[in-house]
Amino acid sequence: MKAKFLKVIAILALLSLVFTACAPKAPGGPGESVTPEGTPQGEPGGQPQPIDTLRVGIAAMINQFDPGYSIGIQSIKIFYNIFDTLLTRDKNGNVAGQLAESWDWADDKTLNVKLRSGITFHNGEPCTAEDVKFTFDRIMSGFGDGTVAALYETLESVDIIDDLTVQFKTKVVDAAFLDRLSSVWGASIVPKDYLEEIGNEAFQTAPIGTGPYMMTSFSPEKMVLTRYDGFWGEAPNARVIEFILFPEASARITALLTGEVDIVNDITSDLVDSIEGQKGVKVVGTPVDNIHIYVFNTENGPMASQKFRQALTIAINRQQLVDSLWGKYAYVPNGHQFPSYGDMYIDEYPGIQYDLERAKALVKESGYDGTTIEIQMRPGYYMNGDQAGEAIVDMWKQIGVNAKVVYVEKMTWDFPHVRSWSSASRFDDPLGALWLLFGTGTNPAKYTWKDMPQDWIQTGQKLITTADKTERRALASDLVRMFDEYCPGTYLYAVEDLYGIRDGLDWDMHYAKNQIMSFRAEDFKPAA
Repeated sequence: MKAKFLKVIAILALLSLVFTACAPKAPGGPGESVTPEGTPQGEPGGQPQPIDTLRVGIAAMINQFDPGYSIGIQSIKIFYNIFDTLLTRDKNGNVAGQLAESWDWADDKTLNVKLRSGITFHNGEPCTAEDVKFTFDRIMSGFGDGTVAALYETLESVDIIDDLTVQFKTKVVDAAFLDRLSSVWGASIVPKDYLEEIGNEAFQTAPIGTGPYMMTSFSPEKMVLTRYDGFWGEAPNARVIEFILFPEASARITALLTGEVDIVNDITSDLVDSIEGQKGVKVVGTPVDNIHIYVFNTENGPMASQKFRQALTIAINRQQLVDSLWGKYAYVPNGHQFPSYGDMYIDEYPGIQYDLERAKALVKESGYDGTTIEIQMRPGYYMNGDQAGEAIVDMWKQIGVNAKVVYVEKMTWDFPHVRSWSSASRFDDPLGALWLLFGTGTNPAKYTWKDMPQDWIQTGQKLITTADKTERRALASDLVRMFDEYCPGTYLYAVEDLYGIRDGLDWDMHYAKNQIMSFRAEDFKPAA
């Protein structure tokens, strides 16, 4: 932890210089949407004016914009502003229409969905039932990395009823099907004609959707979204949004304090108080339904031993990681689950218990041969992920396991031992995270956990088709316990997302629990 301490001291020293330099000035961003005192500019009386250019400093830049190919914790932040899904969840947690005007069950495995009329894509072409069918057929065909397809494992077919109506048929009675359709991690509707014309690869860097913003330029350092005037809903309050890459936390914060940007993401917990002490800026945030996790390749070398994987799991001092890296902005979960599951949350399950002596015994019983265990991760992708990895290497050294962090430019499923990942709950149900990440048809099932036990498979499949709450809760309890027993991976901690923001901007963080940065009209505006 010495290296982390020295890094924090260096950042604080830099920020001290920035604070001093900026003290006489107040943070008025390049968009000039607010006065130095945080009062919106406009006519006498202080009526706020629309923001011309909103600049957002981000820690990591995404490089592909096809929501059917893959969705991750960085891309979901951007996708929500460009694309729409059929259904969504309103701020009271109820299923609501986004592109859908109405929906009804014809029977317990048949759902009819009618689109709003007059919806157009960013190229002006109408969005119809043909585009909806194309979107889902593409996902079900095996396109992409599997992160979206796993959400629709129960879907059998999508058929066109008329220009604005589609019919979904499920393979089984799926009590969570509306949850799947209303997930922001689900199927964002893409344009059939445009995509077939330019091809899948070109669409990744030249996307169009039906959302309030369209992407108008992209480079590895900056992407620009421009308000789409043909948007079917209320026009957003910023005309242009620039997402600018600042990989280093100190650079992002400096940009916020000097007015180079209006918002920054991934504020580290150790700098919150320092930022809060400055005039004209504040820190906002919310707990997110996301757990930072590791995936184990159960086929390679020592990792093939369940006892060895269990040893790695119980040798991680999760509370120490939380205390040293996150403070009050993270917690150690009791199992791979979220409190947002309500009645389905297994609060009596204690989760993984740190046990160094038991871990040493398991390493010995496993016949570990001294192989160096590689932890693969993309540098800076997960906040505090690099520091956590280095700390875990030291923890595993205490049980006689050699390990090292290996930084890669791009994460793939071709890794020898361990890779970093995160588990975002796609919807508020036990099926929304653990099963979607480690169930049948998922990337671990295809690449790293090919000997998936039958009792695990049967439990997950029963959870899908069971409606009785008592029985579902028992099945969910079995799943979280099995995960910690079989150890196809392990969880580290559940976190908060923290943002720095200039005064004079009103940002509703409700949907941030899903890790999206929503700049839609109902979520973001100049402060009144």
